[in-house]
Amino acid sequence: MNLRILRTEKKKNGERDKNLNRRDEIYQKALSLFLEKGYDATSMSMIADAVGMSKANLYYYCTSKENLLYEIQLDFSRNKFLPILEIAEKVPDPADRVACFLREFTLLNTSSPANWTLVHEIHRLDEEHRNEILRFWRRSYELVRDSIRELQRTGRAQEFRESFLSFTWIGMVFWVPYWFDYSHQENAGELAEIISRTFLDSLKPKASE
Repeated sequence: MNLRILRTEKKKNGERDKNLNRRDEIYQKALSLFLEKGYDATSMSMIADAVGMSKANLYYYCTSKENLLYEIQLDFSRNKFLPILEIAEKVPDPADRVACFLREFTLLNTSSPANWTLVHEIHRLDEEHRNEILRFWRRSYELVRDSIRELQRTGRAQEFRESFLSFTWIGMVFWVPYWFDYSHQENAGELAEIISRTFLDSLKPKASE
């Protein structure tokens, strides 16, 4: 490979990194505005001003506000939520698998108040975009449901309806952004431990009467 090709490749890589960094900045600024002002009250002009670019340049990165919200949701799902699922899915024991997912998902939901927007505003997406994001959520449900079924088959969990149990535990963590005090990040680990430990304790057999 000659010097000219190396320089061309270096330039392309630099431009790609610059675009990725710019996208990350747009996502973070938009999320902050959605959280502060609400999705409806946040305009594309506000987002452009916050990032320090023209509205026309902003449309280079997204075609609409809905598209921007979708891109933020997709980026979060792929780069933050999916790795948690993949780690949990590799845990061999079904009880530890669910506990791992609940603990790591709680830590993710307590990492930033902007995560509230990702849960609360998903209904703003059009049907195709919403269904794409919900596929990630569905995978988490299937992880918990299938693990509970395995526990029930081996007599390690009570025979309650597995769908109710799954929605109860996942819903508990999805609700965290609505009430967690983000000014006290030191409490995140304790909360994650409480939720995962409470799940494991719920599997203990009832004391014989």
